[in-house]
Amino acid sequence: MKRKLAGLFSWALTMSYTLFPSQSQAMQAVDELMDNNESPKNVQKEIRWTKSLSKYYAKALMSAQYEQWDTKSEFRALAKLWGKESAWDHTADNPKSTAYGIPQLLGLKPKTPAPEQIARGLAYIEHRYGKPSVAWAHWRKHGWY
Repeated sequence: MKRKLAGLFSWALTMSYTLFPSQSQAMQAVDELMDNNESPKNVQKEIRWTKSLSKYYAKALMSAQYEQWDTKSEFRALAKLWGKESAWDHTADNPKSTAYGIPQLLGLKPKTPAPEQIARGLAYIEHRYGKPSVAWAHWRKHGWY
């Protein structure tokens, strides 16, 4: 448990340094937000959600919230599943349905942030299949999950 918490804390610390490498830059960003009359939650737009960052976030979230899953093997299944569904692109859009985002869930809005997509996708997998390896097996058999 301590390793998992340390990993999650490390990720959060890394993300804070990504957003604000120095305290003066943090203050400058806050000043710019206040000058533009924008809310602080718009700072999230500055994070570039790459495929590798999305994968890292998903693995950390799995490790922290889904302790019953073997993180290593289940993440491999998840990486394959979402790799086939969206290539881990948080802006992936299915023109044949309303599926959107990394997990290609129905009804996700185009502005749904990547962390929320990942959290919803993992919750869906747990609810419907129990774990990513079962969802991946279903995808291999049917071409959807």
